[in-house]
Amino acid sequence: MNYELVARLADFQEDDEVLVLTFADDESEAEHYVMLQYPLNPDEQDVHLRQDGLYIERDDQRNSCYLGIKEIRRVGGRIEIYLTKTGQEHLQTQHIIITPLPWHSSIDQGLARLAELAHGEYDVSFQ
Repeated sequence: MNYELVARLADFQEDDEVLVLTFADDESEAEHYVMLQYPLNPDEQDVHLRQDGLYIERDDQRNSCYLGIKEIRRVGGRIEIYLTKTGQEHLQTQHIIITPLPWHSSIDQGLARLAELAHGEYDVSFQ
């Protein structure tokens, strides 16, 4: 089973601590969303707890995990996220398809930045 999201909101933010790329079905009262978060300066405890990699959350914190993404692909005007077995279990889906409406350059910036930070943890491709 796949999780599909038509995202009316796409937001990319980065500061000294974290990168966040969020997609939501509504700009003000999102019921469905996908958030990707990457810590830029994890501390020793984060590393010890394995919370120093890419975090994904779907609709609710109960559907989330660290290190659950195998691959992120941009395919035309959509994003496909392939999950590891752990990711599938925690997010209760096999793979995620996001269609941002409209597509804008900040999405490309966020994906490119995630590709830079991957360090072999996951793949990011643009097709």
